[in-house]
Amino acid sequence: MNNPLISVVIPVYNGAAFLNETLQTIKNQSYPTFEVLLVDDSSTDESFTIISNFANLDARFKVFKKENGGMVPKTLNFIKPFVSGDFFFYASQDDLFSSDLFEKMINRYFETKATCIIPDMEYYFENKVNNRKTIGLNGNRTIELSGREVFLQSLNWNIHGFVLFKMELFKSEIIPEDAFDADDYITRKWFLNCEKVVFSEGTFFYRQDNPNAITKTFGKKNFYALNSRQKVWQLIIDSKFPEPYKSSAYRDFVYNYYHTIKKYKTYKFENLEDKNEISAFLSNFKKQHFSTKFIKNCIIEALKSGKIKFLAVLLIALKKN
Repeated sequence: MNNPLISVVIPVYNGAAFLNETLQTIKNQSYPTFEVLLVDDSSTDESFTIISNFANLDARFKVFKKENGGMVPKTLNFIKPFVSGDFFFYASQDDLFSSDLFEKMINRYFETKATCIIPDMEYYFENKVNNRKTIGLNGNRTIELSGREVFLQSLNWNIHGFVLFKMELFKSEIIPEDAFDADDYITRKWFLNCEKVVFSEGTFFYRQDNPNAITKTFGKKNFYALNSRQKVWQLIIDSKFPEPYKSSAYRDFVYNYYHTIKKYKTYKFENLEDKNEISAFLSNFKKQHFSTKFIKNCIIEALKSGKIKFLAVLLIALKKN
């Protein structure tokens, strides 16, 4: 594998305002061996024309079109049979790449033979100087970590999720489509399955000033994020992480449910049908996951960790939606 192929997957939906800039930063990469799979979700603006123009001029850019519906996880499952690279990298339609990003990550791979490589990441505001930047782990790019160590660091996103993964991780399983942010869960699961994780130079610019980005808008979809939170909790429990991670996992799970219930009570739904849909989802979620055994374990973990206030939150969460 002298010149490994990087497969970049970018979901596209009404991103005309940013797509030209995003794709140009990829086209300008100093490392030339890549493919960009652009999956248009039936955009109603000029997005499809923009990505088609790039594909017509550069065979490394490949355009796919799917019916509108679903979120990022559905797009990733849709595109999986068409990905042919040695490495997988995911980005949004408004993010940017330093010109040496691919080169630095690939060089780091050849130095370490790591399963995944994490570059620098900047929280990017176009008209702001001194944007916050994440470099390695607490500024250290030379450290090498196990997948379990990186998983724990990712729980609070001390380590970000824009990562160059070996392709076998991406191909290994179907990504759950029951939450818009299921990619957050699957990234952490891939971390767990990594033998070695390293850091590299090269910067991924995570745009923060797009008001229409899916992470910047709240809607019905956000309530389903509970499904991802539950799966991350299950990873912690199943992976037998020691204290205090186990106790923290129970608290975080309950607090997420509690705050979602609070949001439901104040959120102005577009129509009664949406409100009833989310009410049913929250009710079924509680029935499925707040078993007697789970509640008992919550109480035990609260008493062990001295987090008595947590018990009050648990009782409130268990009340009727």
